[in-house]
Amino acid sequence: MLTFKKRKDFLRVAQSFHVATHNMVLQAAHSLSAMPDIMTGYTATKRIGNAVIRNKSKRRLRAIARDVLPHYAAPGVDYVFIARISTAKCNFKELKNDVIYAIKRINKNFTPQKVESRETPCDDAVPVKPDNSVA
Repeated sequence: MLTFKKRKDFLRVAQSFHVATHNMVLQAAHSLSAMPDIMTGYTATKRIGNAVIRNKSKRRLRAIARDVLPHYAAPGVDYVFIARISTAKCNFKELKNDVIYAIKRINKNFTPQKVESRETPCDDAVPVKPDNSVA
């Protein structure tokens, strides 16, 4: 798994789909690279606490992503995990369930949808005039 380092990558992913849970936010966007590796990013703002809490939150998200993404990640999709205040304090299993739920919800937007074909009118069809007679 490769991680984002540049701000422009985080901004690109932020403009696409996102799913928010109680313990974290997951953002995803179509990958720009042709590499089969999963690209991930991790963010924890100063709002959630000091450096120790921010680093703990990111470590927990990295550990879960390492376990979950190989099984649930969609090909050609980049993910960014955003920590919340409860990320460092919540139960690890609960956080893992939130990540799995968010990935499944995100992946619904990236799977090709079955498009039903619409019937197009024939070229030789004659338009029907409305009947204006009064009964």
